[in-house]
Amino acid sequence: MTFVPESPRYLVEVGKIEEAKRSIALSNKVSVDDPAIAAEIEIVQSGIEAEKLAGNASWGELFNTKTKVLQRLIMGAMIQSLQQLTGDNYFFYYGTTVFTAVGLQDSFETSIVLGIVNFASTLVGIFLVERYGRRRCLLWGAASMVCCMVVFASVGVTRLWPNGKKNGSSKGAGNCMIVFTCFYLFCFATTWAPIPFVVNSETFPLRVKSKCMSIAQACNWLWGFLIGFFTPFISGAIDFYYGYVFMGCLVFSYFYVFFFVPETKGLTLEEVNTLWEEGVLPWKSTEWVPPNKRSSDYNANDLAEDDQPFFKKMFGKK
Repeated sequence: MTFVPESPRYLVEVGKIEEAKRSIALSNKVSVDDPAIAAEIEIVQSGIEAEKLAGNASWGELFNTKTKVLQRLIMGAMIQSLQQLTGDNYFFYYGTTVFTAVGLQDSFETSIVLGIVNFASTLVGIFLVERYGRRRCLLWGAASMVCCMVVFASVGVTRLWPNGKKNGSSKGAGNCMIVFTCFYLFCFATTWAPIPFVVNSETFPLRVKSKCMSIAQACNWLWGFLIGFFTPFISGAIDFYYGYVFMGCLVFSYFYVFFFVPETKGLTLEEVNTLWEEGVLPWKSTEWVPPNKRSSDYNANDLAEDDQPFFKKMFGKK
């Protein structure tokens, strides 16, 4: 964090305009004298002044549908909840228990391997989220984790104990489950681990940001607690059928992201606010252009409606 430039919004808010210009220039790798820097500063200043004139946000304001704050809050809380429901903490909390069940003598070694995979994959995620965008990575992550969880659960249910649970486990099936667990954690760490936090930080207007993010984060921790508390009981009752529960949640996550999570890559808070207020459909949000960059033939209304059949929405360009 020592090398991360200070937020230009904060610097403008405390009156440090020149430092704000340097921060934006450093982030965009351009000169401080670039005309785009001055334009960006003006947009930020206008946004901050508007927020100051409006005063502090009340809790009741979070339920405002006209400014789309409530819709954003629901979306933020949902993706934070769905992050837990992907099943990651099934492996992180009970990894040693899971891999003891597949016949490993020292399941702690596997837990160390999983931790290393998770850490290394997170570094890859930093590149992917900026290269391909938040929305696309969430869709890819959900789809790939569904595949991994199907294999993990199916092998655990049908191949792990060929002669019954009390007669030992199949080493080949156990190794297969470990390999697909690593694949799963790679997919999770590069997509659903960091991106819900990124999306939430970019979605809410500054005026209500702290309140909305606190609620979304509370949902994340609530589901984390519930999964941690109930997993031993559920696993004891249905064993690796539990994987199918997370698979179902992942399928739901894919559809939820497709229909309700817009792309926010490369947009300022002010631009994201405009995107929401214009009612842009999430699956068309990658085509949205901020007002100050639009050509004369640009029609924002085209992005707020869609007459395509369902299957074309799903399998067309995201």
